[in-house]
Amino acid sequence: MGLVVVLVGFTLVILGSVGQTSVSSGGFILIGPFPIIFGTGGNGGELAILSVLAGVILIVMTALWARRLFASRPEES
Repeated sequence: MGLVVVLVGFTLVILGSVGQTSVSSGGFILIGPFPIIFGTGGNGGELAILSVLAGVILIVMTALWARRLFASRPEES
C-alpha cells in the first residue's frame, strides 16, 4: 500500500510540473540533532518553512506514539 501511495504522489508531482517554467523546492533533513534546511526558487522560503513545520509535527507525533507505546506495557518485577 505504501508503494502505491508513493507512486501516486510522484505521478501527481510530475503531472503538476508539466508546462511550468519555474520550479520551487524546499526541504528539511534531520540528521541526529543537526537540521539541514533548504529552499530554492520563487517560493523556496515558504516551502522550507513548511518542511520544517512538517518535520516538527512528525517528531512530536513520534514522541507521543513512543510514550503511549511504553506506557501501555506492564511493568516487570
